[in-house]
Amino acid sequence: MNPAATLGTVLLAYLPAAVSPGPNFVLIAHTAAAGTRRAAVAVALGVVAAGGVLAAVAVFGLGSVLARAPWLAAGLRVVCGGYLAWLGVRLWLRARTPDAGEMPDAPEETANRDEVAAPPRKRAPDAANPNHFRQGVVSNLTNPKAAAFFGSVLTAALPPTEPTAVKAAAVALILVTSTAWHLSVALLFSAPATQRWYAHAKPALNRVVGTVLVVLGVTLAVTP
Repeated sequence: MNPAATLGTVLLAYLPAAVSPGPNFVLIAHTAAAGTRRAAVAVALGVVAAGGVLAAVAVFGLGSVLARAPWLAAGLRVVCGGYLAWLGVRLWLRARTPDAGEMPDAPEETANRDEVAAPPRKRAPDAANPNHFRQGVVSNLTNPKAAAFFGSVLTAALPPTEPTAVKAAAVALILVTSTAWHLSVALLFSAPATQRWYAHAKPALNRVVGTVLVVLGVTLAVTP
């Protein structure tokens, strides 16, 4: 198979896996609707970065390290599953907590009525918080769907006999496709109309998303 056909096969195999709903989609969409666009973009970029690592591991055969050390693979699975479950529990506990945003407005009446009322104070934006990027990384590294794709489908679509240049091009293609899709999700769900809708549905949605993350985390931690 020529390189163009090989890369086409990789793309056709990856697209359905990328766009089908899963933990990554849930986390990016929730962050976008509940927080800021920059925070959602940071999560999306974390997902993309982790996907690049997983793709490189699968394509270049570095997964043999984990295969030779099952205790390490099991430990990583438990730790990452526990992290996902912790995120879910935190969402449940904070279901009715107001999101970071405007502080309460200052009283309109001041000692000097001639003074113009000061503008509302805002909290420091959470967009610069590195936790968002880290959450995206952990979400994708612990995503069973991603592990299944990179560990089996991608390996089948890109045999070990392919030249190194083709393998590198395949990883780059996955990164570009992943970036386009996950950033689109972040931008769509951070639109003002979406955020207004989320403001009304926040308690219920946080509990749903939290439950999904807890289930996924526990499943990952206990499944061999």
